[in-house]
Amino acid sequence: MSSSERTQGLHLNKWLGSDIPERMDFVTDNILIDTAVSTHRNNDDIHVSIYEKTKWNAPYYIGTYAGNGASSRTVDLGCGFEPKWGIIFPVNKMPGISDFSNEAHYNYFALISTRGSTAGVTLSGSSITVIQSPIAVSGNEYRSFNENGITYIYIAFR
Repeated sequence: MSSSERTQGLHLNKWLGSDIPERMDFVTDNILIDTAVSTHRNNDDIHVSIYEKTKWNAPYYIGTYAGNGASSRTVDLGCGFEPKWGIIFPVNKMPGISDFSNEAHYNYFALISTRGSTAGVTLSGSSITVIQSPIAVSGNEYRSFNENGITYIYIAFR
């Protein structure tokens, strides 16, 4: 062995003034360094991917769409990712309005998810399909997710 001592952590050559370095010492040290750095960099328990960092730095997207009164329509969320879940609600309007004199309830608030959504909305990829009920569809409930003249806000989460 050409070095009298080794470093404590990686056991690299630690030459003294009287030692004579050999080429194999450098090769061995480079292999030890490369193995240690590669093992560290590839350890997913302590490092995160660019995708994971993006999720942490931008976990949601907020957008709007204007209701056009169509009974059904698909809205591209424009978020650049496929959300796992989200919420939809109207601007300057209550999430639900009950008209007791007509025994009707107008629902403007929805939850969307990849595993199922509130009745009247569906999530598919990075778009939602919303329903505007001209007549009551469930008991006395009207699904009001595309009412003409109403602006809706959606928040899509990764």
